[in-house]
Amino acid sequence: MGDLNYAFALIRIGMQLSKIRKSFSSILDSFLDKVQKHPQKTFLIFEENSYTYSQADKESNKVARALWTHAQLKEGDKAALLLGNEPLLVWVWLALAKLGCVASVLNSNIKSKSLLHCFSCCEAKVLIVGADLQEAVEEVLPVLREQGIRVFLLSDHSDVEGIESLSDKFEKASDQPLSPQLRANINLKSPAVYIYTSGTTGLPKAAVVNHERVWLASFVQAIAGVRSSDVLYLYLPLYHTAGLLMGLCGAINIGSP
Repeated sequence: MGDLNYAFALIRIGMQLSKIRKSFSSILDSFLDKVQKHPQKTFLIFEENSYTYSQADKESNKVARALWTHAQLKEGDKAALLLGNEPLLVWVWLALAKLGCVASVLNSNIKSKSLLHCFSCCEAKVLIVGADLQEAVEEVLPVLREQGIRVFLLSDHSDVEGIESLSDKFEKASDQPLSPQLRANINLKSPAVYIYTSGTTGLPKAAVVNHERVWLASFVQAIAGVRSSDVLYLYLPLYHTAGLLMGLCGAINIGSP
Protein backbone atom coordinates (compact mmCIF):
# COMPACT_ATOMS: atom_id res chain seq x y z
CA MET A 1 0.00 0.00 0.00
CA GLY A 2 2.89 2.37 0.79
CA ASP A 3 4.42 1.86 -2.67
CA LEU A 4 1.02 2.49 -4.26
CA ASN A 5 0.52 5.74 -2.35
CA TYR A 6 4.01 6.83 -3.32
CA ALA A 7 3.25 6.10 -6.99
CA PHE A 8 0.00 8.06 -6.82
CA ALA A 9 1.84 10.98 -5.21
CA LEU A 10 4.38 11.02 -8.05
CA ILE A 11 1.59 10.96 -10.64
CA ARG A 12 -0.21 13.88 -8.97
CA ILE A 13 3.03 15.86 -8.76
CA GLY A 14 3.80 15.14 -12.42
CA MET A 15 0.35 16.41 -13.43
CA GLN A 16 0.73 19.51 -11.26
CA LEU A 17 4.17 20.32 -12.67
CA SER A 18 2.91 19.84 -16.22
CA LYS A 19 0.08 22.28 -15.54
CA ILE A 20 2.48 24.80 -14.01
CA ARG A 21 4.77 24.62 -17.04
CA LYS A 22 1.88 25.17 -19.47
CA SER A 23 0.46 28.14 -17.57
CA PHE A 24 2.97 29.67 -15.18
CA SER A 25 2.14 29.98 -11.52
CA SER A 26 4.51 30.45 -8.63
CA ILE A 27 4.47 29.18 -5.06
CA LEU A 28 3.02 32.62 -4.26
CA ASP A 29 0.05 31.82 -6.49
CA SER A 30 -0.40 28.60 -4.53
CA PHE A 31 -0.41 30.63 -1.31
CA LEU A 32 -2.95 33.11 -2.70
CA ASP A 33 -5.13 30.21 -3.83
CA LYS A 34 -5.18 28.91 -0.24
CA VAL A 35 -6.05 32.41 0.99
CA GLN A 36 -9.12 32.41 -1.28
CA LYS A 37 -10.22 28.87 -0.46
CA HIS A 38 -9.37 28.66 3.26
CA PRO A 39 -8.83 32.21 4.60
CA GLN A 40 -9.39 31.24 8.24
CA LYS A 41 -7.25 28.11 8.18
CA THR A 42 -4.11 28.27 10.30
CA PHE A 43 -1.06 29.06 8.21
CA LEU A 44 1.68 29.65 10.79
CA ILE A 45 2.15 28.90 14.48
CA PHE A 46 5.00 30.69 16.22
CA GLU A 47 5.57 30.43 19.95
CA GLU A 48 2.24 31.45 21.57
CA ASN A 49 0.71 32.98 18.44
CA SER A 50 -0.98 31.58 15.36
CA TYR A 51 -1.79 33.28 12.06
CA THR A 52 -4.37 32.37 9.44
CA TYR A 53 -3.79 32.44 5.69
CA SER A 54 -5.83 35.64 5.54
CA GLN A 55 -3.77 37.32 8.26
CA ALA A 56 -0.50 36.34 6.58
CA ASP A 57 -1.78 37.68 3.27
CA LYS A 58 -2.78 41.03 4.76
CA GLU A 59 0.45 41.44 6.73
CA SER A 60 2.55 40.72 3.66
CA ASN A 61 0.42 43.15 1.61
CA LYS A 62 1.29 45.90 4.08
CA VAL A 63 4.99 45.08 3.93
CA ALA A 64 4.88 44.98 0.12
CA ARG A 65 3.24 48.38 -0.07
CA ALA A 66 5.79 49.88 2.33
CA LEU A 67 8.70 48.48 0.32
CA TRP A 68 7.12 49.61 -2.94
CA THR A 69 6.53 53.13 -1.64
CA HIS A 70 9.58 53.77 0.53
CA ALA A 71 12.25 51.53 -1.02
CA GLN A 72 10.94 51.89 -4.59
CA LEU A 73 11.33 48.16 -5.14
CA LYS A 74 9.98 46.85 -8.42
CA GLU A 75 9.86 43.65 -10.47
CA GLY A 76 13.27 42.06 -10.88
CA ASP A 77 14.93 43.98 -8.03
CA LYS A 78 16.83 42.04 -5.38
CA ALA A 79 16.53 42.50 -1.63
CA ALA A 80 18.69 40.86 1.02
CA LEU A 81 17.10 39.62 4.25
CA LEU A 82 19.03 39.32 7.49
CA LEU A 83 16.42 37.92 9.85
CA GLY A 84 15.99 35.13 12.33
CA ASN A 85 13.17 32.58 12.16
CA GLU A 86 10.05 34.61 12.89
CA PRO A 87 6.77 35.51 11.18
CA LEU A 88 8.22 38.81 9.92
CA LEU A 89 10.65 36.90 7.72
CA VAL A 90 7.70 35.09 6.11
CA TRP A 91 5.75 38.35 5.63
CA VAL A 92 8.77 40.04 4.00
CA TRP A 93 9.47 37.03 1.77
CA LEU A 94 5.85 36.94 0.59
CA ALA A 95 5.88 40.72 0.14
CA LEU A 96 8.91 40.58 -2.13
CA ALA A 97 7.28 37.82 -4.19
CA LYS A 98 4.17 39.99 -4.59
CA LEU A 99 6.37 42.76 -6.02
CA GLY A 100 8.13 40.34 -8.37
CA CYS A 101 11.40 40.82 -6.47
CA VAL A 102 14.09 38.29 -5.64
CA ALA A 103 14.81 37.57 -1.97
CA SER A 104 18.38 36.85 -0.90
CA VAL A 105 18.12 35.07 2.45
CA LEU A 106 21.31 35.61 4.44
CA ASN A 107 22.54 33.39 7.23
CA SER A 108 21.64 35.33 10.37
CA ASN A 109 24.90 34.23 12.03
CA ILE A 110 27.30 35.77 9.51
CA LYS A 111 29.13 38.99 10.18
CA SER A 112 31.67 41.42 8.77
CA LYS A 113 33.53 40.08 5.70
CA SER A 114 31.12 37.19 5.11
CA LEU A 115 28.08 39.46 5.42
CA LEU A 116 29.46 41.93 2.90
CA HIS A 117 30.46 39.10 0.56
CA CYS A 118 26.99 37.52 0.62
CA PHE A 119 25.34 40.88 0.13
CA SER A 120 27.57 41.73 -2.83
CA CYS A 121 26.90 38.35 -4.49
CA CYS A 122 23.21 39.07 -5.00
CA GLU A 123 23.57 42.71 -6.07
CA ALA A 124 20.68 43.72 -3.82
CA LYS A 125 19.34 47.28 -3.71
CA VAL A 126 18.26 47.06 -0.09
CA LEU A 127 19.07 45.15 3.07
CA ILE A 128 16.18 44.36 5.42
CA VAL A 129 17.35 43.62 8.95
CA GLY A 130 15.75 42.19 12.08
CA ALA A 131 15.93 44.50 15.10
CA ASP A 132 17.99 41.95 17.02
CA LEU A 133 20.65 41.90 14.28
CA GLN A 134 21.20 45.64 14.00
CA GLU A 135 24.65 45.43 15.60
CA ALA A 136 25.93 43.08 12.90
CA VAL A 137 24.87 45.54 10.20
CA GLU A 138 26.38 48.54 11.97
CA GLU A 139 29.80 46.87 11.61
CA VAL A 140 29.56 47.04 7.82
CA LEU A 141 27.31 50.10 7.50
CA PRO A 142 30.07 52.46 6.25
CA VAL A 143 30.71 50.17 3.27
CA LEU A 144 27.00 49.79 2.54
CA ARG A 145 26.54 53.56 2.62
CA GLU A 146 29.44 54.04 0.21
CA GLN A 147 27.72 51.65 -2.17
CA GLY A 148 24.43 53.54 -1.90
CA ILE A 149 22.63 50.60 -0.28
CA ARG A 150 19.51 51.39 1.71
CA VAL A 151 19.16 49.55 5.00
CA PHE A 152 15.73 49.03 6.57
CA LEU A 153 15.33 47.91 10.17
CA LEU A 154 12.26 45.97 11.29
CA SER A 155 11.60 48.41 14.09
CA ASP A 156 9.34 51.42 14.70
CA HIS A 157 12.32 53.78 14.81
CA SER A 158 16.05 54.01 14.15
CA ASP A 159 18.57 56.34 15.77
CA VAL A 160 21.40 55.33 13.44
CA GLU A 161 22.14 57.45 10.38
CA GLY A 162 21.98 55.23 7.30
CA ILE A 163 19.46 52.80 8.82
CA GLU A 164 15.76 53.48 8.21
CA SER A 165 12.90 52.06 10.24
CA LEU A 166 10.39 49.90 8.36
CA SER A 167 7.85 48.57 10.86
CA ASP A 168 6.26 51.98 11.38
CA LYS A 169 5.87 52.34 7.62
CA PHE A 170 4.13 49.05 6.95
CA GLU A 171 1.90 49.38 10.01
CA LYS A 172 0.42 52.47 8.33
CA ALA A 173 0.10 50.84 4.91
CA SER A 174 -3.03 49.36 3.36
CA ASP A 175 -3.54 45.60 3.62
CA GLN A 176 -5.44 45.42 0.32
CA PRO A 177 -4.17 43.06 -2.43
CA LEU A 178 -1.53 44.27 -4.86
CA SER A 179 -1.95 44.09 -8.61
CA PRO A 180 -0.54 40.92 -10.26
CA GLN A 181 0.76 43.26 -12.97
CA LEU A 182 3.57 44.18 -10.59
CA ARG A 183 5.03 40.73 -11.30
CA ALA A 184 3.61 40.18 -14.80
CA ASN A 185 6.93 39.27 -16.45
CA ILE A 186 8.01 36.59 -13.98
CA ASN A 187 8.24 33.04 -15.36
CA LEU A 188 9.46 29.58 -14.31
CA LYS A 189 13.06 30.39 -15.20
CA SER A 190 13.09 33.73 -13.38
CA PRO A 191 15.19 33.86 -10.19
CA ALA A 192 13.03 33.38 -7.11
CA VAL A 193 15.52 33.34 -4.24
CA TYR A 194 19.23 33.33 -3.44
CA ILE A 195 20.32 30.70 -0.93
CA TYR A 196 23.89 30.42 0.33
CA THR A 197 26.23 27.58 1.16
CA SER A 198 27.51 27.38 4.72
CA GLY A 199 30.97 28.65 3.78
CA THR A 200 32.82 25.85 5.56
CA THR A 201 35.47 25.74 2.80
CA GLY A 202 35.70 29.50 2.27
CA LEU A 203 33.26 32.34 1.88
CA PRO A 204 29.59 31.36 1.37
CA LYS A 205 28.53 30.88 -2.23
CA ALA A 206 25.17 31.94 -3.64
CA ALA A 207 22.88 29.49 -5.40
CA VAL A 208 20.29 31.17 -7.62
CA VAL A 209 17.05 29.19 -7.32
CA ASN A 210 14.46 29.83 -10.02
CA HIS A 211 10.71 29.36 -9.65
CA GLU A 212 10.75 25.92 -11.24
CA ARG A 213 13.25 24.65 -8.67
CA VAL A 214 11.21 26.14 -5.86
CA TRP A 215 8.28 24.03 -7.05
CA LEU A 216 10.42 20.90 -7.32
CA ALA A 217 11.70 21.33 -3.75
CA SER A 218 8.19 21.99 -2.47
CA PHE A 219 6.99 18.58 -3.69
CA VAL A 220 9.12 16.71 -1.12
CA GLN A 221 6.41 16.81 1.56
CA ALA A 222 3.77 15.49 -0.83
CA ILE A 223 6.07 12.63 -1.83
CA ALA A 224 6.58 11.86 1.87
CA GLY A 225 2.83 11.60 2.36
CA VAL A 226 2.24 14.80 4.32
CA ARG A 227 -1.41 15.90 4.17
CA SER A 228 -3.12 19.27 4.45
CA SER A 229 -4.50 18.26 7.85
CA ASP A 230 -1.00 17.61 9.24
CA VAL A 231 0.98 20.20 11.19
CA LEU A 232 4.62 20.60 10.19
CA TYR A 233 7.13 21.34 12.96
CA LEU A 234 9.90 23.28 11.25
CA TYR A 235 13.06 23.69 13.32
CA LEU A 236 15.44 24.47 10.44
CA PRO A 237 16.50 28.06 9.65
CA LEU A 238 14.56 29.65 6.81
CA TYR A 239 17.79 30.78 5.15
CA HIS A 240 18.39 27.08 4.51
CA THR A 241 17.15 25.21 1.41
CA ALA A 242 15.41 22.56 3.48
CA GLY A 243 13.82 25.11 5.80
CA LEU A 244 12.52 27.58 3.21
CA LEU A 245 11.89 25.49 0.10
CA MET A 246 11.12 22.00 1.40
CA GLY A 247 9.64 23.22 4.68
CA LEU A 248 7.74 26.48 4.21
CA CYS A 249 7.08 26.18 0.47
CA GLY A 250 6.19 22.52 0.88
CA ALA A 251 3.62 23.42 3.53
CA ILE A 252 2.16 26.12 1.27
CA ASN A 253 1.91 23.68 -1.63
CA ILE A 254 0.02 21.15 0.49
CA GLY A 255 -1.92 23.73 2.50
CA SER A 256 -0.76 22.52 5.89
CA PRO A 257 0.13 24.73 8.90
